[in-house]
Amino acid sequence: MNDRAAGYLLTRRIVSWAKWFIEQEVSFGDICVDATIGNGNDTLFLAECVGKHGRVYGFDIQSTAIENTKQKLAAAGLSERAALIQNSHAYMGNYLEPNTIKAVMFNLGYLPGGDTNLITEPESTVQALEAALHLLQRGGIITVASYRGHPGGIEEYTNVNEFLTNLNPGRFKVLRLETINHEHLPPVLFVAQKY
Repeated sequence: MNDRAAGYLLTRRIVSWAKWFIEQEVSFGDICVDATIGNGNDTLFLAECVGKHGRVYGFDIQSTAIENTKQKLAAAGLSERAALIQNSHAYMGNYLEPNTIKAVMFNLGYLPGGDTNLITEPESTVQALEAALHLLQRGGIITVASYRGHPGGIEEYTNVNEFLTNLNPGRFKVLRLETINHEHLPPVLFVAQKY
């Protein structure tokens, strides 16, 4: 297996783990956020999780991401379950009420198939995490898939790791899931739960 194939498998596994954690907490009727909609895979997943009475809010700055996600939701017949907002995830708090969100998914980096120079940034990602913490209801979770192998990825990972490590342990528990026997920089999954 070449390095690219191995990297793809690690990435898929991290995303699968993120979805597993979400599935443990999200129920029909919940409200969730896809903080970085990309090509809409996580938005579609969340729309399936919340059922017909739930709602998903998706954020991305790129019109291509919004369009790709609209198409994916329409093909699945789930368009009515999601509101797609072309704005930075850093501003999600301007659109949603505190203590109302069951889960927030972050999939950091760049839009797959898009411009690899246009990436999520450490400052706006930490700002988005702060907003997400205020939006979470008790028992709600945040998953963050962080990719260190692209330019800017290590800096963002470092900022996210520091921010989540310093959360009040009386209010949040945080897990970090990573591959430790891989020579390259595999992706890392963070999971934070409010209690």
